[in-house]
Amino acid sequence: MKFRYTRVARKLLMLDKSAIVSAHPDDEVLFFSSILDKADKIVLCFLGCESKPHWGVARQKSLEEHPIKNIICLGLSESETFCGPDWNNPVVTPYGLEITGNTPSGEKYSRNYQELKDLLRPRLRGCRNVFTHNPWGEYGHAEHVQVYRVVKELQGELNYTLWFSNYCSNRSFPLMLRYVSGFTSEYVTLKTNKTAGRTVKDIYKKNGCWTWYGDWEWFNEESFMRDRDSIGDSHSYGHIFPLNMIKMRQFNEPGGGPRKAPLAAEHLREAITRLVKRVRRES
Repeated sequence: MKFRYTRVARKLLMLDKSAIVSAHPDDEVLFFSSILDKADKIVLCFLGCESKPHWGVARQKSLEEHPIKNIICLGLSESETFCGPDWNNPVVTPYGLEITGNTPSGEKYSRNYQELKDLLRPRLRGCRNVFTHNPWGEYGHAEHVQVYRVVKELQGELNYTLWFSNYCSNRSFPLMLRYVSGFTSEYVTLKTNKTAGRTVKDIYKKNGCWTWYGDWEWFNEESFMRDRDSIGDSHSYGHIFPLNMIKMRQFNEPGGGPRKAPLAAEHLREAITRLVKRVRRES
């Protein structure tokens, strides 16, 4: 009974004065569904995307229709560095990950770091617990890594407890291994909220800005690890808390990755379906 009470108390304490910091609209439900309706505030960082101009309006509309109303969107424009890092040998930098090649996207990525820090600071002041992306960017997204790094740096100023998600993929696996050191870990496992997940997914899909797999099904559970300074530890061995592993096609394969061709085909099918239903109603 004492053990059960301790687990319940820990779950309650970890949600005291809590905030979720998520990179993009839809990440909040992909990786934080178990606490989506329990956190005191949800902060989304990015909104628009220069190469996909419809996303900004579609995402804003989706947030207005979102069942969770305590969402703040910082409104930054994406740097479009999704395929920028070398995920076989990722290089960690002060602003996230090294982006291969001297590109405008890489420059915007580095500039976004300070802007994120300035915008997040007042939103996280007074929080006791902050939940965000993990150091390897879940399935491997440079902006997820950047958001983690910003939130981690602000922790030193604002003194909150930092928790990160347990999602990983074959793409981000090499970077994840760098954060496995020693045998000390503290984590909490919660049931995912599949109902909320599907509801929010349908809103984003309806508005044409769902950026993940269209037939995605949520894990039964997800875990949050209490962050500690483990990278660079002298241990060459260790373990990590349960991972929600995602198998993905490599991103140099045709149609590889969730943010590419499958979305366009799916949106076209949905548009045709809506048109057929409308014609039938009017005939």
